[in-house]
Amino acid sequence: MENHSNRNKDLPNPNDRQESEDYDPYADEEWDFEAEAEVDEDDGDSSASRGKWIRNTIIILLVAALVGNILAFWPQIYNMRTLPLLFHSEKLSSQADIQGYKEAVVLVSTDKGKGTGFHMNDGYIVTNNHVIEDADYMIVKFPEQDQSYKAELSGSDSELDIAILKVDIGDQRLPFMEMERSNTPSWEPDEPIYVIGNPLYFTQIAIEGTIIGLVPIRGRQTPVLALDAPVYSGNSGSPVINEYGKVIAVVYATANIEHGDQRIEAGLAIPIADMETLLRASMPGVE
Repeated sequence: MENHSNRNKDLPNPNDRQESEDYDPYADEEWDFEAEAEVDEDDGDSSASRGKWIRNTIIILLVAALVGNILAFWPQIYNMRTLPLLFHSEKLSSQADIQGYKEAVVLVSTDKGKGTGFHMNDGYIVTNNHVIEDADYMIVKFPEQDQSYKAELSGSDSELDIAILKVDIGDQRLPFMEMERSNTPSWEPDEPIYVIGNPLYFTQIAIEGTIIGLVPIRGRQTPVLALDAPVYSGNSGSPVINEYGKVIAVVYATANIEHGDQRIEAGLAIPIADMETLLRASMPGVE
């Protein structure tokens, strides 16, 4: 850096008139003010660099912690059980009829957790009672809608484990599913079925299986429909759809049962015929 000490000598000095009378011990000292200023500036740059380094280090540590948590959680989401489920759902979802069914299957969220439901018509949603039981709020989300809807309880039967919710959809015509409301069974053993729901950490998962038949369940007055299908937590409230596109039952649980010569984990579903009284009471004017 250029030294400007000589420039200081050229400036008028008010003490020059008194040099013969007074001795100034500092008259010959040269002061490099710019050098001192430069040192102060370097200190400032050093502090800023140190602060930037600390900030960047903290950011790196936070990102590393986040990535570590994701990697630790990843196997819980994507594993040997869920990957086949996702692949098969994607394959089924390529079918036009499955795509249509999925549009009417909703996500039911509460402060207690999440489950599945399906739209019958006019804003009425069928789900399980245990999905919304003791919840402070209920939110319904259609897959093709940006808007979420606050739901009110229209009717429920805790023994049946069915709840009917009502959302205000105004004049909208949202996708709905038709139910098989015949009093006589409209299914046979080994008949193929589809189940669409929000199991595990996912939404809008389509699976297929077959009907096993009616099985008695301890604590229930009427038997339920057993399904040979991969049903998981979160499928509660999922519609069981027959080959004609009608809902014949609502999934509510799983159980280990005897099927043929082996014991399997089966999905359990409540037949639509068992809900007729509740549906009529909870959906005034809707047949």
